Amino acid sequence: MISIIITSRNEPKTVGKCIRCIADKKYSGLDKQFEIIQISPDKETLDAGNDIAKELKLSPKEFIQIKDPKRGKPFALGLALKRAKGDILIFTDGDSYFEKNSVKHLLIPFENKNVGGVTGRTLSMDSKTTMMGYWGHLLADAAHHRRISMMNIQKENYYISDTTFFPMSGYIMATRNYKFNIPSNVLSDDAYISYYIRNLEKQIAYTPLAIGYVKYSTNLKDYYKQKVRSLGGYIQLKRFGIFKKDKQSRSFLIELRYALFVLKYASNLKEFLWSISLFPVRLITWLKIFWERVLLKKDMPKTGWEMSKSTK
Repeated sequence: MISIIITSRNEPKTVGKCIRCIADKKYSGLDKQFEIIQISPDKETLDAGNDIAKELKLSPKEFIQIKDPKRGKPFALGLALKRAKGDILIFTDGDSYFEKNSVKHLLIPFENKNVGGVTGRTLSMDSKTTMMGYWGHLLADAAHHRRISMMNIQKENYYISDTTFFPMSGYIMATRNYKFNIPSNVLSDDAYISYYIRNLEKQIAYTPLAIGYVKYSTNLKDYYKQKVRSLGGYIQLKRFGIFKKDKQSRSFLIELRYALFVLKYASNLKEFLWSISLFPVRLITWLKIFWERVLLKKDMPKTGWEMSKSTK
C-alpha cells in the first residue's frame, strides 16, 4: 500500500492536476494499491479535490479528505500521518505536479532495504525570461547539483547517501512509514523528516528521473516570506536536537561555496546581471533569518505560517 499525502491550501486551480498526475496509473507508473489523502482548510480546494476524484472514479478507500484546522503544515501532516495506512508515504503539495512515471521512479530505490527516504528533482514551471523566474531555475538546479555531488554512490539511475547527504524536498518526497511525530511548530518539515531518517541509520536516495514541477515566488515580498521560513527552519532544528548523525546543511557560509556556480549558471549578459543581483537578496534573507530566528527567536505562529500568494 502506498499512501500519498497532499497538503493544499487555497489551491483549487492546481490541486486537481496534482491528484491526477498520481492517481492516473498510466501516467504515474504506480502499480500498487494506493490511497490519496488530501488535507486542506478551505472549501474551494476540498471541492476541487472531490471533483477530480469523481472524474477519476476513485473509491472512498482511494481518496480521503481531511479538513485542515489551519494550525500550520506540520500539524496538518500529523493528522494525515495518523490516517495513512501505507508502508510507503509520498508527500507533495497541491500547487505542484509530477512528470510522467515520476511515482514509479520515486519508489524504485526502496528495493534497497537500507533506503528510508527518497526525493526527486524539482524543476521550476516559471518562465526563465524574468529575473524571479530565472532565480527559481537557478536555485532548483543548484539543489540538483548539490545532491548529486554529496550523494556520490550511483545505482540504477539514482544516487544514495553515504557519509554525506542533502535533505529531501517536500515537493516530491517519499519515505517508509516510520510513524513520524513531527513537531507542530517545526518550520522545515522536509528537513526534519530527512534528518530523522538519517538518525535511524537509514539512507536518503535521490532520483533525478522523478520530477516535480514547482511554481516559485514572483515578487520579493513573497520570496523573503518563503525563504526566511524554509531556510530559517534549519536554525530552529537545533532546538529539536535533530543534528545527531549529520551536521546542519544550510547556512550563509555554506551557500557562499556556491557563488561560482551562481555566476557560471548564466548563459548571457542579462542572466549574469540577474545572478549578481541574487547575492544581496540572499544576504538580506540570511540577515532576516538571523533577526527573526536567532535574536527574536520567533517560532511558528499559532495559525500556521503565512502563505505566499504569488506561488498559487
